[in-house]
Amino acid sequence: MQLLREKAFGNLFTGRVLSIFADSIMFFSLMKWIELYSSSSTSFTWFYIAYYLPMTIFALPIGAWLEDKTLQKVMVFSDGIRVFILVLFLLTMSFIQVEWTYLLLMIISLLGLFFVPASQSLLPFVVKQEDRAKANSIFQLGFTVVRMIGQITTAALIKLGTPIPILLLIVASCLLLSLVFIWNVKPWFRKEAPETVGQWELMMNGIRYIAIHQTLKQLFLLLAFAMLIVSSIDLVLISFLTEHLKVGVENLSFIGTSSLIGIIIGASITPKLYRKVDRKKLIIPSLFAICCTLGVLLFVKTWWFILPLFTIQGIALGVYQVTFVTYLQDVVAKEHYTRTFSLFHMITSSMALPGIAVFGLLLNKIGTMNSIKMMVSAIFFLAVTSCFTVPALGKGETDSPS
Repeated sequence: MQLLREKAFGNLFTGRVLSIFADSIMFFSLMKWIELYSSSSTSFTWFYIAYYLPMTIFALPIGAWLEDKTLQKVMVFSDGIRVFILVLFLLTMSFIQVEWTYLLLMIISLLGLFFVPASQSLLPFVVKQEDRAKANSIFQLGFTVVRMIGQITTAALIKLGTPIPILLLIVASCLLLSLVFIWNVKPWFRKEAPETVGQWELMMNGIRYIAIHQTLKQLFLLLAFAMLIVSSIDLVLISFLTEHLKVGVENLSFIGTSSLIGIIIGASITPKLYRKVDRKKLIIPSLFAICCTLGVLLFVKTWWFILPLFTIQGIALGVYQVTFVTYLQDVVAKEHYTRTFSLFHMITSSMALPGIAVFGLLLNKIGTMNSIKMMVSAIFFLAVTSCFTVPALGKGETDSPS
């Protein structure tokens, strides 16, 4: 944890985890708010759609817009406007209909699109190249630990009867603290745009940069198809818990915590393997691990048996995430950082939208267990195909594509 003692990285890390902690509490608080006051049978589907729709539409344009902006200032404004919106919602939530929650989710999600790629793009400039894998591991550990704490904290506070407005006030306070720490990440970094072109051209240049490099194109295609399936797991789990096992939806937070524990383990061991093992051997096996853990659900009769399964799945996800992000930072040219990570963030977030639509339809038409079978089959096919389509990624090279 020597990196955390370096002032710039320490402030960036703290500001990021405070923002993630706030998002975690907000997400589950608003989900509970919807559960309590919405009578619609599709309310949870609309909840997820509202959260992921802005990511689908705006991630790439925002990535292009970030090209010539001071990254710390972008993150500060993101935190500050989210605080203002939350306070405004707190002042009016007792007078408005619950459906306004969907609009709040869309706005908060949109503002988060400025914060996440800016923080990921800033990291390579506050740590040395040889420390990137370790720094990304710490980022991932912080992300997962704080999300886990946020989920447990929210569930516990709700069970203790804490009003939703108090939870949202905690969220606003955390975002305000995040703003302070990001403000103190020095020196402030502003990357000049390489050429004077429009935002649309910058966005298309980012896509073309990925498209013309065969290895990057294969990896992003793999990421897109994997996230189309994996990002819908929560929706399927809600159906599995409530309709098949006949238990409450609150147990989803315990399953999520088990997965996060696994991600912590996976993120911790990846830096030791990253320079010693071909990165393809770290990425592809993760898909088979996810396939196996989901397949076992077909035989599960008690909800708590899911916990160790999703710890294993979390390990696979942790290895995958740290390997993928560090590899991008190693091989992508610096002038393409913000656009590349905006594309990465858009795929990891927005693929939930078509995934939720597809698996929501499947759940309605063919039921929970058949939907799980379809999900397992799709991931297995993707994993097998990737063995032949994704080239070797190396284990020590850090050259950028020309």
